[in-house]
Amino acid sequence: MLIINSFLAFFLAFPQGQVGNAPALDHDFKMSVTEVVYSAETKAFEVKFYLFTDDLTATLAGDKNAPLPASKDIGDYVLKHFELSVNGGKQTLTFQSIRQKNDQVLATFSTPVFPQKITEINVKNSLLVEKFREQTNMVYALLPGKGRETKLLNASTTEGAFTF
Repeated sequence: MLIINSFLAFFLAFPQGQVGNAPALDHDFKMSVTEVVYSAETKAFEVKFYLFTDDLTATLAGDKNAPLPASKDIGDYVLKHFELSVNGGKQTLTFQSIRQKNDQVLATFSTPVFPQKITEINVKNSLLVEKFREQTNMVYALLPGKGRETKLLNASTTEGAFTF
């Protein structure tokens, strides 16, 4: 659990703002973090994907040292490999931004307004598992007043459910 908390702290420390194309650093583990956060103020979800740059470029371009693919290509890839359903209804994700810092990429998406009481969130996350069978995708859901729930997904378990 300490390792997971360390990875989470590492990804959550991602600074704000776009910073050019820095070279990727090698790493021995294959992991991504996805935040699914509901805002009571906007009544919508913000979904953030924290990915290692070299894993993303290896998957999309076939070369871990390739330049970061275009934002549209990254957005399309995420939409192909991630689904969000709330209370049984699939949510449409809208691409917002891509930011890169050193060896990390942050891709941000949002959903339309969801004014209903949330009782269940389902995710399908197969990001990077077609390239890296050892990939772990940590997904956590956060609702105001409900706390955070975390799921660890991988190549054999790409779906998770959160009940509130």
